[in-house]
Amino acid sequence: MQGNKRGILMIFLVVLVSLMVVIIPTFFTKGISRVVLHKAIDLPLILNDEKDIKLLFFGYSGCADICTPRLSMIDKLYNLLSSESKRRVGVEFLDISVPVDEELPQRFASFFNKEFKGIYLTKDLLRKYTKAFDVYFSPSLMDKGGFDHTAHLYLLKRSKGSKELRYIYTAYPYDIEQIIKDIQELMNE
Repeated sequence: MQGNKRGILMIFLVVLVSLMVVIIPTFFTKGISRVVLHKAIDLPLILNDEKDIKLLFFGYSGCADICTPRLSMIDKLYNLLSSESKRRVGVEFLDISVPVDEELPQRFASFFNKEFKGIYLTKDLLRKYTKAFDVYFSPSLMDKGGFDHTAHLYLLKRSKGSKELRYIYTAYPYDIEQIIKDIQELMNE
């Protein structure tokens, strides 16, 4: 009987901690929607094309609750950009699930917008990227096959050969006007 109570208590604590990881950051960051920084990022794959400004989103292919509404909003934001901005700004979706099918992240990203890039990360690259961007993720206790994960939007710029993280947007819904303003500011530097 004692062992049974411990098991139930452990399950309760694991569920409670999992919920806290998802709910508490949202509660405490309400009103804090934008972090400004200048952090050098030395990783492959991002900012390796003609676009010198990137919006990055970490998620997983097939995520309906978190990724789908956010990527839809990123599509809305992208469609509000001018033609010149679209020539310089790219959107990249980085898949945290290390899917078996390496093409799955691209298919998922292009579902929202044909201009979006889906990036497949090996386990080693995933570890490096999540560390560099302070991205949390773990298998979901509530959704088999799903992940609990950080759902921030990151804005980076390439300048003089280096890549720099400039803004992190932490609150959802995203402040589209502010993000467009930040993109314009980066384009004018």
